[in-house]
Amino acid sequence: MTLKPGLYVVSTPIGNLSDITLRAIETLKNSDSIFCEDTRVSGKLLAKHHIKASLSVYNDKSDEITRKYIIKNIESGKVISLISDAGTPLISDPGYKLVGELKEKGFFVDVIPGVSSPIAALTISGLPSDRFIFAGFLPKTDSGREMVFTELMDLNATLIFFDSPLRILASLQVALKVFGNRQANISRELTKLFQESRTANLSTLLEYYKNNPPRGEIVLLISGKKIISITEEETSKEIKDLLISGVRAKDVTEILFQKYHKYYSKREIYKICNFLKSEK
Repeated sequence: MTLKPGLYVVSTPIGNLSDITLRAIETLKNSDSIFCEDTRVSGKLLAKHHIKASLSVYNDKSDEITRKYIIKNIESGKVISLISDAGTPLISDPGYKLVGELKEKGFFVDVIPGVSSPIAALTISGLPSDRFIFAGFLPKTDSGREMVFTELMDLNATLIFFDSPLRILASLQVALKVFGNRQANISRELTKLFQESRTANLSTLLEYYKNNPPRGEIVLLISGKKIISITEEETSKEIKDLLISGVRAKDVTEILFQKYHKYYSKREIYKICNFLKSEK
């Protein structure tokens, strides 16, 4: 296999080391150097598939000096591959600065596609897959998570996030507050022995994982805002009738949330209530 000098962005398995394409194996075998996040992790993959190319580190801490070193090697006619610990490089992993600089300078960059955990999770979740948004790792704080969820809450697309097993309960609680009780999925340990893909509404998932603390890497999926048959005008009329009858905005919110929790969060309903009150 003869490869053109340049950078090859190569997808690797997300768990099961057999989930790698024939083209990826051949590319790695014919690389002069392979850059990875952790040589200990990638070393196991290379050993299994009898790949003997040299391993070097390119991770979040790599700087311009490392990128210049890689570019210099490509300039001298070398074939360089970039891999991550698991899955497709650059998807919430380091590498985009390197690819961007190489493209800007006119060097050859190719992709060897393969496994990606967001797509794998979406495929088996049972949630709508015709429109989706991958939003990367969730912030570590409740306020940060709430900000991200609020930004995406009105989109009619399945939302996909990475999260930690240590923070998933907090994330589910904030998601329930912002989105209402939408359908969601938690996929973890994908392609591994203890793979799990669990789909239910957010409150059910929250209760389940309170009693069954999860382990391993987690992909969280949340269904998008649905276009429902009831119109905004009809919803507003229902709210207005309740307000006119003397029901407090807070109580109207609770009543309508019980009825439309699959489609509206409490915040959305309360916002409509206050708007209608101001029109009086």
